[in-house]
Amino acid sequence: MNRSLSSVLPLMLLMLVALIISVEAGLLPKKRTVRITNALGANGDLVVHCKSKDDDLGDHVLHPGESFEFRFRQNIFGTTLFFCSFRWSREFHYYDVYRADRDGCSKCYWTVYFLGICFHDQNCYPWPVQSGRFINP
Repeated sequence: MNRSLSSVLPLMLLMLVALIISVEAGLLPKKRTVRITNALGANGDLVVHCKSKDDDLGDHVLHPGESFEFRFRQNIFGTTLFFCSFRWSREFHYYDVYRADRDGCSKCYWTVYFLGICFHDQNCYPWPVQSGRFINP
């Protein structure tokens, strides 16, 4: 075996064991799930576009009753933020669907209604004032 490879192999093996132990011990952040459901009813299709500082998840068209879901791990600094825009008819709104400083949920389920957004259908928030209507049709 190559001399340099034989000296690196034990280090790689040690790193693999440390990673496995970290995962099993829960030292790495748990995976989080965000789900967004369209409850606009007769108001029709909802276009959801979610982003973080590092990831752009693109546009997703949700018909009434449909959901969009994504998973991620919170960063080690505890600053993870995912925000989404919501478009339908002539409406445009946005909301932070995951903020590490606010949300302790591992399953963060949001439902979009005409008047606002609800967390687990219990805590509802009206659309922020900055949101609004499209000027152009």
